Parts: sequence; C-alpha cells; structure tokens
Amino acid sequence: MRRIAVITGTRADWGLLQCVCEAIQARSDLSLMLCAGGAHLLPPAHTIKEVRACVPDLMQFEMQRVGETTRLGDAAALGRGIQHLAALFHAMAPDIVLVLGDRIEAFAGAAAASVGGIRVAHVHGGDRAEGVADEAMRHAITKLAHIHLAATAASAERIRQMGEHAAQVHVIGSPAIDALAGIPALDDTRYAELGRPEFVFLLHPTGRTESEERADAEMLLAAVAKSGRVLLLAPNSDPGCEGIAQAIACATHAQPRACRATAHLPRAEFIGLLKRGAVRAMVGNSSAGLIECAALGVRVLNVGTRQHGRERADNVLDAPLDSAESLDASMTALLASTPSGHHPYGDGHAGTRAATVLANASFTVHALAKHNAY
Repeated sequence: MRRIAVITGTRADWGLLQCVCEAIQARSDLSLMLCAGGAHLLPPAHTIKEVRACVPDLMQFEMQRVGETTRLGDAAALGRGIQHLAALFHAMAPDIVLVLGDRIEAFAGAAAASVGGIRVAHVHGGDRAEGVADEAMRHAITKLAHIHLAATAASAERIRQMGEHAAQVHVIGSPAIDALAGIPALDDTRYAELGRPEFVFLLHPTGRTESEERADAEMLLAAVAKSGRVLLLAPNSDPGCEGIAQAIACATHAQPRACRATAHLPRAEFIGLLKRGAVRAMVGNSSAGLIECAALGVRVLNVGTRQHGRERADNVLDAPLDSAESLDASMTALLASTPSGHHPYGDGHAGTRAATVLANASFTVHALAKHNAY
C-alpha cells in the first residue's frame, strides 16, 4: 500500500485537496497521511478546525506567525515549514508527497520531500498566475516534482516545455470543479444572515505596500457598492493583506447596509452562495473567479495583475485599477454579459484521476533522479 502525504496550508488549497483526499481514502491500495498547517493556523479563521473535522488524525506543521506579513517574513516562514515538514516526513515515511499550486506551504512540502529523497506529486503545475511570487514558486515546484498532475492541456504543455518528460505529465482537470454539482445553493436563512449580498468581494494582496493595497481595495469597493449589496471576504495572509483588511473595515463602518464582512466562509457555504441566483457577480482577484465561477456560470470582474496569464473562460472581464470611471464602465459591461459555463478545467473527476495516477504510477518512469528532456 502506497503512503500518500498530502500538504494543505490554506483554506483555498483545502477546498481543492479535500476531494483528492477522499479519493485516496476510497482506494484500498493507498493510505492517506494529511499534513495541515501554515495559514490554517492563523487567526481569525483558524481553518485548521475545518480540515480536522474531515481528517481527525492529521499532522500539524507551523510556518507563518501572527504579525509577520512581509516578503521576508514569508521567507522565514518557508524555512520553518521545510524544517517541520522534513521532521514529519522522517517520522511518517511517505512514498509520495502531494502538493497543490504555488504557495510557500506547497513549496516547503516539495522542497523537504524532493531534497529528502521522496517523490513529489504536483497538482495545478504549469499554470500561469502572477500573484506575489506565484509564477516563480509554481514553476520551481514543477522542477522539484516527479509526478505532474496538470489541470489543463495548456498547463501540461508548459510543463513539458520546462523539460519534464511527457510520460511524467498527466492531465486530470482541476479538483476545484469536483463536487460542485453536489453543493446546494445557500439556504434562505444563512443568505439573510450574510446580508443578502448581490456581489461577493474577494481581493488578495499582490505584495505591494499596505497603503497601495488599501487604495486599490477602496476604489474597487466604492465601484461595486454602487451596484448593490456586497459581502466582503477577508484576504489571504500574503504581504499587504492588512491594507485590504483596513479598507474592508472602513467600508463596513461607513456603509453598513451595503457592505457586510466575514473572515471566512467554509467551502460549501462559499459555493452555495455563488449558486444563489441573486448573486450577480464576484469581484476581486481570486483564482476561484477564474475556475469555480467559470464552471458555475458566475460573472467575475477580475482586477489587477494577480491572475495575469491564467486561462480564462467567458465569465471573466479583466479590469485595470486605474480610475473610478473605468471601474464603473467595467461593472456596467460585466453585468450586461451572460457567461456560457464553458471552461478548460475538466469534468469534475480530477480527484479520482489523481488517486489513480498515485496508485499506478511506475516508480521507474517517475524516478527520483531528475533529467531534463532537452
């Protein structure tokens, strides 16, 4: 039986990895070992409790610390993560370590495993998304990895162009699409508790100063609040997040009827909210806008550079954060559009495909020794 250590470090990646974990647990030839930590341990959400509710016997690792939200703070957190995960891997002896995406938690898991002589499987490699340091981190993880689980054909081709052997690259779709159909629309009571929003605001920092992040958040919030009631979700913990948090606090204080905030929505509630017909659009720069919202047919106003380069469906309208007037025009154009629901991210069975690859992958083909294909 192969032992698969899965690394989750954020509320976002757990939303995708949960279905992969369930598919691993459903197989008699695989054994799940879940390592959860990083941003899961940060207040106010402490999302580690949601992960533990699904997998009670998880192993925990520390990375980020409260108040350390600079780029160099992330570098220090990365070092702690590699050290702690290496110790866990020594005790757990996994056959494969699985990571997703481009964040420092995934990089810590991939570095500890690859340097430590353990095969790495990487979900969502080959994507493009500028983020804070996302593009560099994602492709660095690709070069550390031995089993590539790409979300789209275009991403798989980029992995091959990076010198990874074609036999090591598997297109599985995005786990973000799995289980969407089975999540019901949010019930009337919970929808009312959230303020009956017509728009969902989710803006993450892009590594700039807090004042720059705050200014852009305030401009975007002013534009969307003109069109209806808004639910404001807290940003992730990347550098600059405090500026966005300050803009959210000011908006909810100044316009309590139009703007309501919450630190976190569990994935089922988040998807259920997007399924409410009264929700007219999502605004911000989250990958959920380009992946989950594309599959759900939800309009998205994507701003700034964070998702620059990522594949898009017709639900997305990209808008610069250069003036209030241009944002107003973009909102008008967005609300006049009708998404088709077509997208490049698969058919909703990525978790099962990932588990199948993990169970059947030849360790000769997916060798520990890395050789460029060119």
